[in-house]
Amino acid sequence: MSFPPTSSTRAKTEREFVRYRPQVQALNIEAEEERFPDDVPRPTVSAWRCNLAAFSQRRNLLFTAQVEDIYVWIPSGPRQLLGSQPEMIIHPVMKEPDSAGYIDRSRPHTINHIIVDDLGVDEVLLLATDSGNVTGYNVEAIFSAINRSAKYGGGRPFDAHEIKPFFAEHVYLSAWGLATHKFSRLIAVSANTGDITVFAFALMDVVSENDGSSPNSSETSNLGGSGNTWVSIHNAELMQGLKRSMPRHRTRNLRLTYRGHFDNIPCVSFANFELDPNGLWMISTDILNNVSIWRVWDSLSPVDISSYDCLESGREQKGWFVLPLHPRRVQQHLLKFHACGCDPKRTMMDDQVVFDVTEAADYVEARSVLASQKIAAEEHATVSSIFLEDDIFPSGCVHTEFRPQLLSSEHNNTTLQASEIASPPDTVDTTDVSSEVSQDQQVASRRHSIRVRRGINNLVEEENEQWGPDFAAEVPAAEVDVLTGSVHHPTNPRFFPILHFSGNTITLNPYPLDHVLRTVSRSPLDSLVEHSPFYSCDRLNLVKYLPELGIVIAASQAGGVAIITLTWQEEIGHTFRLDWLLPFITQERDDGCPPLPLMGIAASPMPGFEIPPDVPCIPQDVNPKDQLKFNHRLLNPDEDEPYVANPPESWAFSPSGPDIIPSSEDPNLTIPETHAYASEIYQPHETWHGYHPSRHYRLLLLFSDLTVMSYEFWHDWRG
Repeated sequence: MSFPPTSSTRAKTEREFVRYRPQVQALNIEAEEERFPDDVPRPTVSAWRCNLAAFSQRRNLLFTAQVEDIYVWIPSGPRQLLGSQPEMIIHPVMKEPDSAGYIDRSRPHTINHIIVDDLGVDEVLLLATDSGNVTGYNVEAIFSAINRSAKYGGGRPFDAHEIKPFFAEHVYLSAWGLATHKFSRLIAVSANTGDITVFAFALMDVVSENDGSSPNSSETSNLGGSGNTWVSIHNAELMQGLKRSMPRHRTRNLRLTYRGHFDNIPCVSFANFELDPNGLWMISTDILNNVSIWRVWDSLSPVDISSYDCLESGREQKGWFVLPLHPRRVQQHLLKFHACGCDPKRTMMDDQVVFDVTEAADYVEARSVLASQKIAAEEHATVSSIFLEDDIFPSGCVHTEFRPQLLSSEHNNTTLQASEIASPPDTVDTTDVSSEVSQDQQVASRRHSIRVRRGINNLVEEENEQWGPDFAAEVPAAEVDVLTGSVHHPTNPRFFPILHFSGNTITLNPYPLDHVLRTVSRSPLDSLVEHSPFYSCDRLNLVKYLPELGIVIAASQAGGVAIITLTWQEEIGHTFRLDWLLPFITQERDDGCPPLPLMGIAASPMPGFEIPPDVPCIPQDVNPKDQLKFNHRLLNPDEDEPYVANPPESWAFSPSGPDIIPSSEDPNLTIPETHAYASEIYQPHETWHGYHPSRHYRLLLLFSDLTVMSYEFWHDWRG
């Protein structure tokens, strides 16, 4: 049972809703002609591929793929300027330099996709080429080489010959999808062969095998060199032999081949968080819009295949990106409107409950109009800061018909009055209520609405062998009454939500092995890309996930960007809310926003907010029944970070951390499980703590004409 809020409660709720959204400000538009005057040569950009830009999360380094080369940039100043001179140019090493190209045979080693992510204790740069070559570099090695070259007066761009790849392999045909699993030390590559190749590095205790004399963290890496040898696991018989010892024991490098798709595979992803430390779950999507779910250590075939076709989408959908989400890194809300950004329209389709949140894009457009009017009223010459103050919305929150009113010319220079604003669709307008709800009723309603969500079960079961081919039926999922459409969500779901991008449609499936429920947003970027001359490039394949803030940034190559917040509400479960559309309305294409398609997007912490290095030590031979602490020393401390001889109590290693269930036969945790424990517990102090409510991030949009647009965003958890 729920109760209608009073006017004051509704106004307070809306003010809180404003604070739920990330704050966003535009930093700069660095146009092509500014970066590259007439006498400065321009780097070449390849025709459309996947994302060709990536930021380091630990260092102030931006990587861009310029056909066959990697350019390394250091953004400077508060406007994050790149300029025309990269710090370094890397010519990637090819495992098979004579392999042919798939798209362009004249330039076979054109890079299709790059990512920067964690692999073990290291941050790595991975690139995939049209020739099927895949190469990986240690980011810290690149950073150190740049510093050494600068120290000894090397000319820019610095020579990258000294940087050796830790990984160089070949997957036979054009490679596209790239993914890593931090704790389990896995690299996944999808190719136009229709296969997914997983490279699993042998696990070892890095610190205990190193005497600590190495001055460079890249030299203490748990990753081997580019000359790695691999044990091939490519059929069911070999997999059966491997299953008897996995995932607990891995003393050899493994190369596993997974088959189940029948067309090109643009994206593959792991459940890359501490709830799945052993890297059991992998997700992939092909251009036929099919999503496959894999149990890496159980079978070389998918355990589930489903179509993500969206009815009434208006055009053929092709799968471009799929992403498992951390089920705990979400905002929890009382109201559906706050969780979805609109009143979700619930329908039943083939015994499946579908929540349509397409309307949220209308509200975002209206907020942009109001924000731009506010900025204009304050006579800002440029977009210096675009986020909503408390007084942007009167007490009723949003108008029920935005497009015909707010976007019309007669409203361009007017301010909405409170009488013109309706209550949010998820609430009841109190003008039709004879009496206000008592305070006790509101408290009771709040207690009823908020469900305490703790102890989400570990995604890895004790014994992989216990699962037969029908194990999906044993996994608790949402219960749906097909007659009423009502949904009951389990208190301890065993699975992660999946966010899928197919052409111009966003779909969230909270129960990937039981497709009873979905949230759908159709064409959220239409207002930004529908008039683009590159509308044919409208595909949502540029995606960056920031688990720390519970935010996903998704962009279409046609030029539009959506900032999405992951949420939870008790009637819907896991869902998402569209918070911002970029570029802002004050950055119209005619006023400077370039008309050319995006070559990539990149997001990372702002300088001064970089994510600190990984845990300095991973404890070994830990019995989860013991209450243990781990002391450590920094192998390569930065000059600006203090040496910690005795870590505080908050770093104590305890089994009360992630829900990892060790095998009954072996009480010791695997190295990935121990690493996941340590990562959760190790929370070093950072310089911004106590001064800012959240880490500040930056977003760069890189266009094919080499124009760069930059933004800064963060959470302001006021109140």
